[in-house]
Amino acid sequence: MNLNRREFLGSAATTAAANTVVPDFDRVRADFPRARKAAYFDNASCHPLSVHSAAAIHRYIDWETNEVGEPWWPLWADAREESKALFAKLINADPAEISFCRSTIEAESNLLNGMRIEEGGGNVVTNDLHYSAAIYNYKIRQKAGLDVRFVKHRGWQIDLRDMAKVIDGKTKLVAIALVSNVNGYLHDVKAISEVAHARGAYVYADVIQCAGAIPIDVRAMGIDMAACSTYKWLMGVKGFGFLYVRRDLQGAVVKPTLLSGGVGFNYAPWVEHSKPDQPEITFRPVTGPSQYEVSYPSYEGAVCALECLKYIHQLGVPNIRAHVRPLTDRLQKELPALGYPSITPKGNESPILAFAVKDPEATLKKLRAANVHVAMRFGNKMRIAPSVYNNQQDVDRLLEALS
Repeated sequence: MNLNRREFLGSAATTAAANTVVPDFDRVRADFPRARKAAYFDNASCHPLSVHSAAAIHRYIDWETNEVGEPWWPLWADAREESKALFAKLINADPAEISFCRSTIEAESNLLNGMRIEEGGGNVVTNDLHYSAAIYNYKIRQKAGLDVRFVKHRGWQIDLRDMAKVIDGKTKLVAIALVSNVNGYLHDVKAISEVAHARGAYVYADVIQCAGAIPIDVRAMGIDMAACSTYKWLMGVKGFGFLYVRRDLQGAVVKPTLLSGGVGFNYAPWVEHSKPDQPEITFRPVTGPSQYEVSYPSYEGAVCALECLKYIHQLGVPNIRAHVRPLTDRLQKELPALGYPSITPKGNESPILAFAVKDPEATLKKLRAANVHVAMRFGNKMRIAPSVYNNQQDVDRLLEALS
């Protein structure tokens, strides 16, 4: 079952009301130098940087090159906290529910470690439209004894009835990619979460292929935990991302597993006079979302994420989605007519499409000759993912190359 357009638009109505001014997307295109060099449709692999984000990174690098030194902490600490707040706003969470992570897969793995599902005899439910690296993670854990239940897609989408059949009273986690990297399929996560919550399970969503591209409301959707890196639709850099853990789950359902903090010494020669009523080594456990972080995050990543999130909020995610929709609608209509059948459900509300091709090597050769960039995945699946800077002329170039 996939979320139809009417249901999707209804769930996004509140967000859309806050972004009623439609941006000039011709000017937006000018912010991305990559758009001047090619018809780039591979944003589901890696999104180009805007000139604004690049400038922010250069400012940080210039400081590290020429001005680094004490006192350094106040200069860049605000960028970290502001980026958390803006990401929280993007998904309708609270900043106290957001921590940093280095990658989506690392975050999902840490959540699994912290939940200790196998210790209590619980199980995990996922499906084959989840990210392949995540599936690998589950297969390794399954080999080690974790009860993992894999649901197979039907016609490149997930049937809620198939998920409901394997979610039971021992299910502790239902893990999905909210938007699949395979074909852009948008799960009906609200329906999945209703089934999961009714049976005592929590829902994790990998949101790397949709945060910044479609409206996300973790409260309305029933998402308990989520993670994403910033280098796709958040338009940032690799090696930096965000983890969302619902406040009441922190430290209770999800224990911290990557322990980091500071200590104080209460004996000579660390101190001149020790305190007899205090332990020799004192420490205070980290609480809140920071308990899932280790040491410092990438400041380059945080500075870039702050600029990107400001940019995305300024454009408005509903406006971003409205800009891309005509491009994906046209591709869904015209590519099958050219002999490239779609494996993305019609009316699917994400910016990612996938089409089956007869000769992947020849197809890529044609596209490269026309300076059109797409991804070829899973053998013969051509994935096309337009973003804010793409336009109908880019689509013209792609269709002409394939016709």
